[in-house]
Order: sequence, then structure tokens, then C-alpha cells
Amino acid sequence: MPLQLPGRENRLSEPPAFTVHEVADEIAPATDTPYALYGHSMGARLAFEVVRELRRRGLPQPTRLYVGGAHPPHLRVPLAATADLPDDAFIDQLVRRAGAMAELREEPELRELMLPLLRSDLAWIKRYRYTPEPPLDTSIVAFAGVDDGEVGPSDMLGWARHTARDFGLRTLRGGHLFVKDTHEELARLITADLAGEVGAPEQDEVHLWLGESAAGVEEVLRRYGGGVRASACDADGLTLVAVTASHAAGVAVGPAAATPDAVDLSVLDVTERDQIEDAAEEDRHWLAQRAVTARRALVAGAGHGAAIEPFPDLGDPGPWQVQGWQVLHLPLHTSRGEARGAVAVPYGGARLTLFTLKDRTR
Repeated sequence: MPLQLPGRENRLSEPPAFTVHEVADEIAPATDTPYALYGHSMGARLAFEVVRELRRRGLPQPTRLYVGGAHPPHLRVPLAATADLPDDAFIDQLVRRAGAMAELREEPELRELMLPLLRSDLAWIKRYRYTPEPPLDTSIVAFAGVDDGEVGPSDMLGWARHTARDFGLRTLRGGHLFVKDTHEELARLITADLAGEVGAPEQDEVHLWLGESAAGVEEVLRRYGGGVRASACDADGLTLVAVTASHAAGVAVGPAAATPDAVDLSVLDVTERDQIEDAAEEDRHWLAQRAVTARRALVAGAGHGAAIEPFPDLGDPGPWQVQGWQVLHLPLHTSRGEARGAVAVPYGGARLTLFTLKDRTR
């Protein structure tokens, strides 16, 4: 059931202004039966704050909070800085970075209708200030567009720190507005998630399972039956399993290191070690770990005898393209603290799905 905010859809005649308390008031009467919330872009951050407000009121929490195309609330939103730009520059930023309709550039009626709403949304995000509270006692599932250059799958992984329950990630085809372009697929995935169904990975998809012990890996594979390939990495109490339809994949994982000295740099090329040495001191530890996990994932996928070229720019956020392989970096949050992972696949445009091993195998 859609919740229409002022200034949108059938409430176009109203000023596009709202508060978290007002939205919570609208949802509160429906909380006496099981429910879930989905918020996209600005709506994801709003939904998160509404759930926190409902918790303050002592009302039942949703069974799931679904969030799509939105930076996690503890991080700033770069696009919000465009809220006060002149119209033409504002529209150009939205079209290039957020997939807004190109017709906004040429159609005055559409501009007049949409610009106040779009500015209002970004102004709300710009004013937003995250206040730390305990994580939600609600599972969070994040959705990302594989071609979203503003909020990619790695960014969406940051939502994991805001739940004390299980966390999941799904990547759909499309850009920032996948909620409109692939709405049927989105609805299907939400329905399957609520029913506890996993489904087999598609050809361009990698299913990742994150756990804090090796227990449960065999159970994961039994869920798929035959016809899939799997790769696993166990390190320092963390387990990461990759399941694909048919192609090879390599994974690596480990706790986030506090210093470069805690990372075994012997697997790196001398040029990679030079990049780490030349970096600012505060950047060396994460550059070292992302280089090591990326190389180990590549070796696991391509085979231990493969000759792998040095990574030219360890600071590149990725995905990295290396000798026909794509490497995706995974900032992971676990009950043990922050961790870093990587997955390597022999093609571009891989869609990531992440499940929490401990919760899905009970």
C-alpha cells in the first residue's frame, strides 16, 4: 500500500512538506498487524527514521525494512549539495547522476511540476542529521541498481550496521530509478524474501553468504541442490561463500585491519606495496587490506597458477577490471566489527546478492 507524501501523486495540490512525526502518525494505525516498509532514495532514510519514531512510541516494529538506492543514514549524501543550484544546473545533475527524465531539460510544464518536489526531497536530505541510537530490532534488506553510479551495491552494504537482526542485499538491473524500471522484479524479490525463499542465482548474479563460522556452509549448498558452483573463504572467524549459476567466482574476507602491519603484504606486487607506502598514513591500512583481499579473490577464482597483473590504482573505488575479471570490494559489518571482503567474477556487470549465513540456515 503506497503512502503518498504531500506534493506527490494524488496530493499534488499540497505543498511538498512533511515531518517524520506526521508520517509515523499515518503508519501507526496499521502496526497492529504484521507489516513491512519500503523506501527508495530519500524515502529510504525517511522510512528508517519513521521506524525509529514508531519504536520510541512503543509500537510494533515492521518484519522488514526495505531500502533502495540510498546512502545509509550515518553517511552524507553527495547529491544533496545540488539542492540550491540554478534550475538548468540542478536538472543536469539529476539527469546525469540520478537517472531523472531528460525531458526535464526541454518541457516547461514538466519542470514546473517536478522541480519543487525534487528540490524539496534533496533539501530534506541536506537538512537531515543522523542521531546515533541502538540498531533496529528489524531485519533490513537493501536494494541497489547495478548501474547506479550515485549509490552502488557497496554503498548499500553500509545499512547493515543499523540492524541488530539479519541484513541482506539485492542488486537489480538498472540505475538509480530501478524502482520504476524493474518494479515487477522488485515486487517479486520482496514477496520471495517475506516467504523466506532464496531462489537460484541467475547467470549474471553472485549469491554471497556471510557468516561468523564455517558451520552452515554445507546447509547453504543443500538449499540450492545441484547445478551451481561455489567458492568459500574462512578467515579469523569469518566465512564468505559465493554461489553462482555456472561460472567461476573467487572470494576473500577478513576483519578490517587496524594497521598495515596487521596485513600480510607478501602476496602483493612491489608496485602495489609502493602505492601503500606512498599513501597518507591514515589510508594505508584499508588500501593494504583491499589490495590483499582483491588479489586473493582473483587467485581463488582464476586458479593459483594464474599470473595476475598489478592493480594500477588501489584507491579506485571499483569495480576493478583485471584481465577480463571484475573485482568488487565488500565493506562488511559483523557482530565482531568491521570486515573487508572481495569477490571476483570473469565478466562485468555482476549483480550481488548478500545473505546472512547465521539467520538463513536455521
